[in-house]
Amino acid sequence: MQPVAYQGQTYYASQYFHSQYLADSHQAGKYQRHKDFLRVLRTIPLYPEYIRLGHVQEVAWTRIKSEAAQDLRQWQPLFQAIGYQPLTLINAIAQAEFSHHLEDMGSKQIAHASNTTSARQMTQRVPGASLPEEIAIRKLEAYLHLGRLLRTPEHIVQQEAVKQIEASVGLNLRPLLLAAPAQSHIPPDDKMYEPTDLARELGLASAYAVNRILEQMGWQIKKIGGGWEPTPEGMLYAAEHAWVAEHGTKSGYNLKWNLTAVHNALIAHQALTQPHYTKGGTP
Repeated sequence: MQPVAYQGQTYYASQYFHSQYLADSHQAGKYQRHKDFLRVLRTIPLYPEYIRLGHVQEVAWTRIKSEAAQDLRQWQPLFQAIGYQPLTLINAIAQAEFSHHLEDMGSKQIAHASNTTSARQMTQRVPGASLPEEIAIRKLEAYLHLGRLLRTPEHIVQQEAVKQIEASVGLNLRPLLLAAPAQSHIPPDDKMYEPTDLARELGLASAYAVNRILEQMGWQIKKIGGGWEPTPEGMLYAAEHAWVAEHGTKSGYNLKWNLTAVHNALIAHQALTQPHYTKGGTP
């Protein structure tokens, strides 16, 4: 079964992975039927997140026909082979994760293959496909353009772009980010920090202490479902910050705060007795 290009990525159908699973199993393989194999994949906790990130696509024949950009010649044989039922497409990132959840020896072989042969196959160029690096370039250029339109400091735009690229295509650009000139020449008034880093910069005990002080100053309130959100007063000095766990397995948002504004407010509220930056320079 050949790979297919869809929305800038390269995928294989779940039937391909099922056949690989059966072929690589030492024994018969627990999930002989494709529908059972697919059912197990859909119970994996990360499955909805991979749908959201585009690592997994569930597409119907009617949807493909309605998209003018699609070459029906690559799609029709796939749908015809399964009686025009919905098709589940999986890329290398999702397949590497899913393989670890299958409950027989064959899954270990698939996990190894997903990081070698399968991964190489799925990043080969096929008509209309884009490599992850090419997608990353387009995303970065788009973020930088939006940042210029919004007059957002370049270092913030770069940071957010790198996180979103890692979440969407799995590329870790953080080493390159650290070497970017914009990250080394951030004016003190533009520096934004998470509570853990604020605590270190300002000589406070912990991120917990910082959050409590920000709450007591009326700059943030605790959300019912967990986490914090800025008050109207705090919004002047806070920014939502996207975070992505290693390998893109989890993502979410938290708050970053303007270092200078927090420092000055702590002095005014006597939470700090004197100006104190550990390395950020004179406020």
